[in-house]
Amino acid sequence: MSESEPPRRKTLSLKSPVAAPGGPPPLERMVKPSARTTVFTPSAAPPPPPPPPAPVGDWKCKPCGTRFDPPTELADEEHVRCPSCNARLGLASDFRADPPNVAKLRARYLKKA
Repeated sequence: MSESEPPRRKTLSLKSPVAAPGGPPPLERMVKPSARTTVFTPSAAPPPPPPPPAPVGDWKCKPCGTRFDPPTELADEEHVRCPSCNARLGLASDFRADPPNVAKLRARYLKKA
């Protein structure tokens, strides 16, 4: 700091427990009630939980993580694209190979459990 600069004021924090001079007093923390009274009224039986979602596909897109099944109607020279992010994942022939040629694909094969 040089002599030409005015002295800096102290920075006040909003979380400071000390009130600013000339300002309103600091806010007090609100205390949540510890016990609430809840009235339970029995009604009809709750609906059964929905069944877990069926797996969408056996492949997972590496760029976005979406599960998908490669379309079967594509020709071998056509590119398979992700249904979510539209990324080019590889040729349809590489998906159909047995075993799939995962070195050329931007998708990961998910093992069936």
